[in-house]
Order: sequence, then structure tokens, then C-alpha cells
Amino acid sequence: MFVVPGKLLKLITFLACFGAFSHSSVWANDYQQGLGAYIDGNYESAQQHWLAAAKVKDARSMFNLGLLHEQNKLPISSSDNAADWYRLAAENGYAPAGYHLAQRMLDRGGSDDQAIALIQRSADDGYAPARRHLGLSSGDALIGKSGGSPTSTEPDYLTESWINRQSSQHWTIQLLAFNQKEQVLAFVKTHRLQREAAYFPEISDGEIFYKLVYGSFTSKDKASIARQNLSAALQQHGPWLRTWESVQKVTK
Repeated sequence: MFVVPGKLLKLITFLACFGAFSHSSVWANDYQQGLGAYIDGNYESAQQHWLAAAKVKDARSMFNLGLLHEQNKLPISSSDNAADWYRLAAENGYAPAGYHLAQRMLDRGGSDDQAIALIQRSADDGYAPARRHLGLSSGDALIGKSGGSPTSTEPDYLTESWINRQSSQHWTIQLLAFNQKEQVLAFVKTHRLQREAAYFPEISDGEIFYKLVYGSFTSKDKASIARQNLSAALQQHGPWLRTWESVQKVTK
């Protein structure tokens, strides 16, 4: 657990009280001036501008204050302060902050579950490094959560052609199987998996099953992390990992 230093705790308390009086034009100006100072190498001046913007809850400035501490740009830099600023920025909705906080937690032996949750939240918000950490592509794998929309040439769910385009050495998560196509389509719609999962038919003992797979991951470890972070509703069916090669033997 990160302990909030006394001075930073007072600042955080002040931020909560000051938030009701925020004005966007004020923090936008301080943020830009801080950025200019940072580029010029005047880090203490950057800190002062970003502290002013942070007082009116500018999450980008909170994040940058964390960077100043992490990069040892200040006379008294603190890894604890870096983590606290990242946490505050994440709480105010800045996607990169959660990812950076998670990395610090993992480096210091923090909770893997908490770190994975933070990384997943950043990935859901479209932060590219977090998506790469989870093995998600920036294209057609799991694009729904980052605001992607179907193209005019494809339906609003991933297809067998998408399955066959995946590297045979990569991994996916099989969620469950259905014996009717209507059931899998209803499940996909209920859980909003249209752009996150694909299904394919497979014949077993003379009966057709429709198997639903989720995501595309560059390694088994990354697929395992993603499985751990599935919602409770998806985990209750006992999802398991499999290579795309094993799936493509059926679909090709």
C-alpha cells in the first residue's frame, strides 16, 4: 500500500474542497504554461503551473506531476508522490494514469489483481500501451470498448474470416458453446460482445455446436491475464485458453 505523504495529503484534501470553484480556462492556461516550462527544462516552474491546474482538478496536470517525480526532475523527487499523483489522475478519469500506477505497483510487488484491473480500465479507455500490455491489437481485436464502430463491409460482430486472419501462434479465450445459433447471438448481444468475440460452428458426435471465442492475444500469459479480468458473468462458464491454430483447424 502506498502511504500518502503529509504535504500531499493536505494538497489532495485542498483539491477536493477547491473543485467546486474550478474554471476550465484557468487550468487550461496553467497546463499549457507548465508544458512549455517542461519542454524548456524548467521543471520547478512546470511543477508550479501544474499544481495550480491540479487544484482545479485537471487530471492531465496531476499525471504530469507524477511524471516529474518518477523522472526525478525535481530537487526532492519521491516515488510515493509519483504513485499518489497517478492515483489521483486516474480517479479523475485520465486513462494513462491508471496504467502508470499499475506499473509502479507491479515493480514494487503490489497486488497483481489491482494492477491488472487498472491496466484493463486504461485499455478500455483506449490507452494504447495498456492495450499492448494485454496483447490487444489496435485494429479489429476488442475494438468495441475503445469506441470502434462496424465498417460498411462487415457486420457488427467478428466473423470466421476474422478468426482465420489471426496468427495461428496467438491465443484466444473460449467462453462457452451453444447448440443453437440463436443462443450464441443472444448471448453476444446481452453481454455486448459484438466487436469483442467471434463464434464458429463445430460438429461433434454428429451434433453442431456454436463455440464463442473472445479476443486475440500474442501470448498465453497475456490471454491468461485477460481471462482473469473477465466479468463475473463471463467467468462463471469456465472460460479456457486455446491457440488460434486449434480453432483454425476447424474454421479453415
